[in-house]
This record gives sequence, structure tokens and C-alpha cells, in this order.
Amino acid sequence: MTQAAEPSGTNALSLRLTGLDALMADGEGDPAVTVAVIDGPADGRHPALSPTAPSSCRSPTSPACLHGTFVLGMLAAARGSGAPAICPGCTFVSRPVLCEPVPGQLCPETTPAALAEAVEDCLAAGARVINISLGLATPILQRSPAFDAAIDHARDRGVVVITAAGNHGRIGPAPLMAHPWLVPVAACDAQGRLRSPSNLGIGIGRRGLLAPGLDIVSTAPRGEHARMSGTSVAAPFVTGAAALLWSLRPALPAARIRAALLRPDAARRSIVPPRLDATAARRTLGL
Repeated sequence: MTQAAEPSGTNALSLRLTGLDALMADGEGDPAVTVAVIDGPADGRHPALSPTAPSSCRSPTSPACLHGTFVLGMLAAARGSGAPAICPGCTFVSRPVLCEPVPGQLCPETTPAALAEAVEDCLAAGARVINISLGLATPILQRSPAFDAAIDHARDRGVVVITAAGNHGRIGPAPLMAHPWLVPVAACDAQGRLRSPSNLGIGIGRRGLLAPGLDIVSTAPRGEHARMSGTSVAAPFVTGAAALLWSLRPALPAARIRAALLRPDAARRSIVPPRLDATAARRTLGL
């Protein structure tokens, strides 16, 4: 990743590839739609984010603060700020799970139990869409009853949950993220070509989506911009599409929003999922 004062053209190409450019032209999102971001802490003092989110970074130089600020900016930054800024008119909840190390203390890895607690906190905060852009380490990919129960609760509450597929270059099941309500997102480039580090598998092919995840530019701590790649930055494109579609008709049930996103018009015969198409999803919903 590299810092950049100005965004590259990749953001515009990515929004056009997914049909989000047309959807964004209709509005910035409805404050009645709350989007939760489970990630690292965010630097809410960034001029593109204020007053969207409180500042929760203790160390602006930490990888967790960079990641959290970047992902939040993809969704919540002001239009024209250099980030994708997909749905800044929505209401946002930032729930950090990636901690920042302090001198003399090791920073523990996120656990499935902590992730489950974060999902429950987002539900309690009224989230309608939850974005989980975390590349979790292999040892904690095993199935978690606590995390499954939290996603069950999200489904029962009518909350759509989008998660990054991961960047291990792995083909096969990822048990932690195997819950059928989750929508896993693999990464492609701005021309729609799959990026090789993305995890793939039958579950991702059957109920996931492909979204741009190469050289995306978004907000970074201390008022900067950064460029980042991977499934972590692909997931917010899907989350933003869900939020904007819901903003057009907030009374729609979650199952219809999720089903429209998952491209009922596209065949699923591969471990590679179809690409996000916000225009097709909107057409499916009759909006």
C-alpha cells in the first residue's frame, strides 16, 4: 500500500464496473439505514470523515488504525474526498476488533468469540448491514458456535452481513465463514479479472460475490489517503450497494436485498462467484 494525495482512476473504474456509479448518482444513502463496520479503530478526525465517526485510534501509525480508517472511508467519506465514498448519507457504527499494540504489551489476535460479540453489539446498535473486512489467520478459521449464533441472530433480525473472503490464496472451505447467511466477497481488478490471492471455494461460489480489490484509494490516518488491495477492500463495495439499495426503499426485507445482490440472473457453476452488479440488483428489486 502507498500513500497518495490524490486518488488514482481505479476508484472510478471500480464503481463503473459494479454499477455503483449509477446507484450513487441517485443519492448518498438514507440516515435510516445504519451500516456497521467491524474492523480496526478509525481515525474520525480525518476531514473526509468528520463528524461521521468518533476517533477511536490510539496510535495513528498502527496497521489496525490504517485498516479501519480505510474501510470506513470507502463507505462513509464525503463525496469528492478521494475515497469511493459510496453511501456517506447513511448512519455508521464503527466497532473495532483489531487492537493496537501499546509499548511493552503484545496485541492479541482477534478470536471468533470477540467477532461474535462485535456482531451482537452492532445488532444492538441498530445495524441493518454489517461489513466484516478482516483477513483472519488460519488457526482461527475453525467453526465457532458463538459466531454462528451471532449470524443466526443477524438473520433473524433482518440484517445483511458481508464478509471478506480472505487473501490466503486458499481453495476450499473456510469453516468460520461457512454460515449460509454470510455473503463472502472475493476480489477482482478493475476489469473484473479474479485476483489470485483471494480465497475461493464452493461456498464462496454459491453465495458470494466478486468485487474490485486492487489499488483502491481511501482515507488513511492523519488526513492522508492510502492505496490498498485485497478482499478487505472488495467487501465494502457490496456493503455500500446493499445500503444504497435499502435507502431507496427502507421497508424492503433483508432477504430481498440479499437475494437481489446475489445475482439471480447469474449462473453459479464455479468456485468463482459472479461479479457485483448494482444495476442488476436494482432491476431485480423493481426500483
